[in-house]
Amino acid sequence: MNMTTAKKPSASRAKKFSDTSKIRNLTEKLSREEYGLGMPLLDAAVAGVILGFKPSDREMRAQAKRCWEILKPQLNQHLLSEDETVLPWAEVAGGLAPEVMDRIKRSHLEMRSLASKLNGVSFEKDPDKVVAVAGKALCVLAVKLDDLIDSEEMRLLPALRKMLFA
Repeated sequence: MNMTTAKKPSASRAKKFSDTSKIRNLTEKLSREEYGLGMPLLDAAVAGVILGFKPSDREMRAQAKRCWEILKPQLNQHLLSEDETVLPWAEVAGGLAPEVMDRIKRSHLEMRSLASKLNGVSFEKDPDKVVAVAGKALCVLAVKLDDLIDSEEMRLLPALRKMLFA
């Protein structure tokens, strides 16, 4: 009687499967998060541009504050997830060209730089001069973040999915 024995997966194969599963779940989560940012991004851009020219506008100060409170934690989590988990995995998997990785990293650095201009700003209490600068930064951040989201939806996430399901 000739019975075949089932092979046990090696530790490295099990880890690879675990990593792939983790990346798949994270990729889906990142994609879902991006869809919820549409209105806060638009509202942030509007508030930011108005505050850049008229920093005394109380309604726009309140709108900028609300938008930044929504965007900040999501932006931080998104960048952290990509920088600490997704991009290192993609780099090891070899599915993204080095130029693409560099472009993504530069874009993330730019997002962090813009966010740092907003950290510590009180849209409610700070003087007009400070709010005007922060408003402009908020507008630029909203526009660039919208562009980044579009780029990721069109390029990065499909490339990651291709790597995951190959």
